[in-house]
Amino acid sequence: MADTHNLTIATYNLHGLNQGGSMLKSLCRVKDVVFLQEHCQASFELNRLYNLCNDSICFASSAMDDVISKGCLYGRPFGGIAVFVKKFLAMLLN
Repeated sequence: MADTHNLTIATYNLHGLNQGGSMLKSLCRVKDVVFLQEHCQASFELNRLYNLCNDSICFASSAMDDVISKGCLYGRPFGGIAVFVKKFLAMLLN
């Protein structure tokens, strides 16, 4: 009989990495896949997400590239999505 594993998934509206980073780390520890929205990181800051959870692979996109390319960002950063997938799951796909 094969080993089974119940896939655990969470979704989280971060409202910015500084506000919700600790909760995100906790979710990455206990969930296999975490869907994330509103990380508010520019493309050149995505490494902050990539290095956040050691046992997960992060796929992320910024929503601020167009605004930043036109000059200084005025107001609050916004948007962005990411998916954290446990490394053992990603290895199963290879």
